Amino acid sequence: MPIYEYRCKICGEVSEFLVLRDNDPITCRKCGGDNLGKLMSAHSSLTTSPSSEAPLPGECCGAPNTCGRPGSCCS
Repeated sequence: MPIYEYRCKICGEVSEFLVLRDNDPITCRKCGGDNLGKLMSAHSSLTTSPSSEAPLPGECCGAPNTCGRPGSCCS
């Protein structure tokens, strides 16, 4: 579901709105005005990739001196 940021052109308040359809009416939460401009927002994304250099059995995969400590991946 897209969440967009808008700035009211009357009072300057910035608000986020969940917009399901382009024709959904949105109004400023501060002044009630309907003259809002959509803002450009940075998106958030999470990417992961498998490690190409997996440790060999008995080797440590964490930072130096972390083997055997809670949270380390060494067994």
